[in-house]
Amino acid sequence: MTRTKQLCLLISLLYYLPSLYSSPLHSRENIPKNSDIEIADRIAYSREYIDAEYNEKVKHFIDFYTINKRNRAEIVLGRAVIYFPLIEKYIRKYRLPDELKYLPTLESTLNPTAVSKAGAAGLWQLMPATAKAYGLVVNDIVDERFDPHKSTEAALLYLRDLHRRFGDWSLALAAYNCGPTRLRKKIKKANTKDFWKLSSSLPKQTQKYVPHFIAVSYLMNYYQFHDLNPEYPDYSFQFTTSTKVFHQISFKQIAKEAGISLELIKTLNPSYKRGVIPDSKEGNFLILPDFAISDFNKNHFEKVRQLLLPD
Repeated sequence: MTRTKQLCLLISLLYYLPSLYSSPLHSRENIPKNSDIEIADRIAYSREYIDAEYNEKVKHFIDFYTINKRNRAEIVLGRAVIYFPLIEKYIRKYRLPDELKYLPTLESTLNPTAVSKAGAAGLWQLMPATAKAYGLVVNDIVDERFDPHKSTEAALLYLRDLHRRFGDWSLALAAYNCGPTRLRKKIKKANTKDFWKLSSSLPKQTQKYVPHFIAVSYLMNYYQFHDLNPEYPDYSFQFTTSTKVFHQISFKQIAKEAGISLELIKTLNPSYKRGVIPDSKEGNFLILPDFAISDFNKNHFEKVRQLLLPD
């Protein structure tokens, strides 16, 4: 072997050495150990409105995020900086429990473009019928289930109605998953409104739903104890501003007026399926990076003003 080849081999080994030491096995061995007693105490301390037990099902989901799927957990933790402030605004508006902001974490991993096999969509995984019942537009041009603002408001109003119907937040979450009619029948048959006593008679997915919710609530509050580090998205997604537009405008025009790429606009505004924001008397939300909003407002509203001026 020539000296040149030896040098190339050494450089290659040095390049790949860090990845060898950060293998999944090595990382798993270094995950901090948290006892069941510690985790149970944290859950008991932080619970407020949800009847949060620590049991095998909850433990399963906590292990899922803190041991088995740590990278997924870190991605979700990073996305929270985008969507939690927005969700909290509507939670305060309707005076609802702060814990409800964790629900989209298990529904969509805080991905506003998520779509399920059953046809649920958006952050809150709303079905078309539920979305329309709460005033969202779902058609070939606009699907407001993908609008973080409008879908959040609709989902929280739906949850508020479910709580008013069942009088318990654990049951409201269960109804959100399996439907209020089915849950009502199960409650009547089992003759109990205690979720944990009722759980075994519910659909398998719903049996896991509240434990999963407790686990993601725990994750969001205590991830530091498990040495998890949020994987924050690019600043263009972290720091955004929402504005309302009332007249039809294409993404191409927005890109020109805001001075940003078409792809960035599409990513931030997934509810507009054809790259066009339609006319709206109430106004449609447009989300843009903070650094672009002033240029858009200046250029767009000047253009609108000129169109409205008499000849």
